Amino acid sequence: MANMRPHKVRKSPRLAGYDYTQPSGYLVTISVDQMEHRFGEILVGAVQLNPAGEMVKAAWFRLPDRFSSIELDAYVVMPNHFHGIVFLGTDPESKPPSLSRVIQVFKSETAVEYGRQVRAGVFPPIQRGLWHRSFHDRILWDERILNLAREYIHDNPRKWQEAHTR
Repeated sequence: MANMRPHKVRKSPRLAGYDYTQPSGYLVTISVDQMEHRFGEILVGAVQLNPAGEMVKAAWFRLPDRFSSIELDAYVVMPNHFHGIVFLGTDPESKPPSLSRVIQVFKSETAVEYGRQVRAGVFPPIQRGLWHRSFHDRILWDERILNLAREYIHDNPRKWQEAHTR
Protein backbone atom coordinates (compact mmCIF):
# COMPACT_ATOMS: atom_id res chain seq x y z
CA MET A 1 0.00 0.00 0.00
CA ALA A 2 1.32 3.44 -0.91
CA ASN A 3 2.22 5.95 1.75
CA MET A 4 -0.78 8.26 1.93
CA ARG A 5 0.80 10.89 4.15
CA PRO A 6 1.07 14.22 2.35
CA HIS A 7 4.51 15.60 1.60
CA LYS A 8 5.61 18.42 3.83
CA VAL A 9 5.35 21.69 1.93
CA ARG A 10 8.23 24.02 2.70
CA LYS A 11 7.36 27.66 3.00
CA SER A 12 9.74 29.93 1.13
CA PRO A 13 11.55 32.40 3.37
CA ARG A 14 11.49 34.99 0.56
CA LEU A 15 8.88 37.75 0.44
CA ALA A 16 6.16 36.56 -1.93
CA GLY A 17 5.98 38.60 -5.12
CA TYR A 18 9.14 40.60 -4.41
CA ASP A 19 11.77 40.84 -7.17
CA TYR A 20 15.07 39.99 -5.51
CA THR A 21 17.04 41.32 -8.49
CA GLN A 22 15.92 44.90 -8.04
CA PRO A 23 18.42 47.38 -6.64
CA SER A 24 18.20 47.31 -2.86
CA GLY A 25 20.07 46.41 0.29
CA TYR A 26 19.60 43.12 2.10
CA LEU A 27 20.62 41.75 5.49
CA VAL A 28 21.43 38.09 4.98
CA THR A 29 21.78 35.42 7.67
CA ILE A 30 23.20 32.01 6.78
CA SER A 31 23.39 29.26 9.39
CA VAL A 32 25.82 26.38 9.61
CA ASP A 33 24.12 23.01 9.20
CA GLN A 34 23.08 21.62 12.59
CA MET A 35 24.24 24.97 14.08
CA GLU A 36 27.66 23.46 14.75
CA HIS A 37 30.41 25.87 15.78
CA ARG A 38 32.71 25.82 12.75
CA PHE A 39 34.15 29.31 12.39
CA GLY A 40 35.69 30.35 15.70
CA GLU A 41 34.63 31.56 19.10
CA ILE A 42 33.58 34.70 20.93
CA LEU A 43 36.11 36.06 23.43
CA VAL A 44 35.56 39.28 25.36
CA GLY A 45 32.66 40.21 23.09
CA ALA A 46 34.66 39.85 19.87
CA VAL A 47 34.84 37.11 17.28
CA GLN A 48 38.08 35.16 17.14
CA LEU A 49 37.96 33.43 13.77
CA ASN A 50 39.63 30.11 13.19
CA PRO A 51 41.00 29.23 9.72
CA ALA A 52 37.53 28.14 8.54
CA GLY A 53 36.08 31.47 9.67
CA GLU A 54 38.87 33.32 7.86
CA MET A 55 38.05 31.33 4.73
CA VAL A 56 34.37 32.37 4.97
CA LYS A 57 35.40 36.01 5.46
CA ALA A 58 37.69 35.90 2.41
CA ALA A 59 34.94 34.35 0.27
CA TRP A 60 32.55 37.14 1.28
CA PHE A 61 35.05 39.78 0.16
CA ARG A 62 35.54 38.02 -3.20
CA LEU A 63 31.86 38.28 -4.14
CA PRO A 64 32.19 41.72 -5.84
CA ASP A 65 34.88 40.21 -8.09
CA ARG A 66 32.27 37.74 -9.30
CA PHE A 67 29.32 40.17 -9.38
CA SER A 68 30.28 43.68 -10.48
CA SER A 69 26.88 45.13 -9.60
CA ILE A 70 26.96 44.34 -5.87
CA GLU A 71 28.51 46.14 -2.92
CA LEU A 72 29.18 44.70 0.51
CA ASP A 73 28.61 46.50 3.78
CA ALA A 74 28.76 45.36 7.41
CA TYR A 75 29.24 41.66 8.10
CA VAL A 76 30.18 39.29 10.89
CA VAL A 77 31.28 35.67 10.81
CA MET A 78 29.95 34.07 13.99
CA PRO A 79 30.85 30.61 15.36
CA ASN A 80 27.81 28.97 13.72
CA HIS A 81 26.33 31.54 11.36
CA PHE A 82 27.05 34.54 9.17
CA HIS A 83 25.41 37.95 8.85
CA GLY A 84 26.14 40.32 5.99
CA ILE A 85 24.66 43.31 4.23
CA VAL A 86 24.76 43.28 0.45
CA PHE A 87 23.51 45.88 -2.00
CA LEU A 88 22.37 44.70 -5.44
CA GLY A 89 22.20 46.85 -8.56
CA THR A 90 24.97 49.27 -7.69
CA ASP A 91 26.35 49.32 -11.25
CA PRO A 92 23.79 50.70 -13.71
CA GLU A 93 25.81 49.26 -16.60
CA SER A 94 25.30 45.64 -15.58
CA LYS A 95 22.29 43.54 -14.73
CA PRO A 96 22.18 42.70 -11.02
CA PRO A 97 22.12 39.05 -10.00
CA SER A 98 19.35 37.81 -7.77
CA LEU A 99 20.06 37.72 -4.06
CA SER A 100 19.63 33.94 -4.17
CA ARG A 101 22.31 33.65 -6.87
CA VAL A 102 24.80 35.69 -4.82
CA ILE A 103 24.19 33.54 -1.74
CA GLN A 104 24.31 30.34 -3.81
CA VAL A 105 27.79 31.26 -5.06
CA PHE A 106 28.95 32.23 -1.56
CA LYS A 107 27.68 29.02 0.01
CA SER A 108 29.00 26.85 -2.81
CA GLU A 109 32.48 28.35 -2.84
CA THR A 110 32.83 28.12 0.94
CA ALA A 111 31.49 24.56 1.07
CA VAL A 112 33.84 23.39 -1.70
CA GLU A 113 36.83 25.02 -0.03
CA TYR A 114 35.82 23.61 3.36
CA GLY A 115 35.72 20.14 1.80
CA ARG A 116 39.18 20.63 0.30
CA GLN A 117 40.54 21.63 3.67
CA VAL A 118 38.91 18.62 5.35
CA ARG A 119 40.57 16.30 2.83
CA ALA A 120 43.89 18.06 3.49
CA GLY A 121 43.45 17.46 7.22
CA VAL A 122 43.21 21.17 8.04
CA PHE A 123 39.51 21.51 8.97
CA PRO A 124 37.49 19.03 11.04
CA PRO A 125 35.11 16.80 9.08
CA ILE A 126 31.40 17.51 8.94
CA GLN A 127 28.52 15.05 9.00
CA ARG A 128 26.41 16.67 6.28
CA GLY A 129 26.82 19.93 4.41
CA LEU A 130 28.54 23.04 5.70
CA TRP A 131 25.48 25.29 5.48
CA HIS A 132 21.80 24.95 6.29
CA ARG A 133 19.78 24.52 3.08
CA SER A 134 18.43 28.07 2.87
CA PHE A 135 19.11 31.56 4.21
CA HIS A 136 17.18 34.37 5.82
CA ASP A 137 16.98 37.88 4.47
CA ARG A 138 15.65 41.26 5.45
CA ILE A 139 15.01 43.87 2.81
CA LEU A 140 16.56 47.15 3.91
CA TRP A 141 13.77 49.46 2.86
CA ASP A 142 15.28 52.71 4.13
CA GLU A 143 18.24 54.29 5.92
CA ARG A 144 16.75 53.69 9.38
CA ILE A 145 16.41 49.95 8.76
CA LEU A 146 19.90 49.84 7.22
CA ASN A 147 21.35 51.46 10.34
CA LEU A 148 19.46 49.03 12.58
CA ALA A 149 20.91 46.13 10.55
CA ARG A 150 24.43 47.54 10.90
CA GLU A 151 23.92 47.92 14.65
CA TYR A 152 22.58 44.36 14.88
CA ILE A 153 25.68 43.02 13.12
CA HIS A 154 28.03 45.11 15.24
CA ASP A 155 26.37 44.03 18.51
CA ASN A 156 25.97 40.35 17.58
CA PRO A 157 29.24 39.05 19.12
CA ARG A 158 28.67 40.86 22.41
CA LYS A 159 25.06 39.71 22.63
CA TRP A 160 26.12 36.16 21.75
CA GLN A 161 28.62 36.15 24.61
CA GLU A 162 26.05 37.55 27.04
CA ALA A 163 23.54 34.88 26.03
CA HIS A 164 26.05 32.04 26.28
CA THR A 165 27.60 32.99 29.64
CA ARG A 166 24.45 33.23 31.74
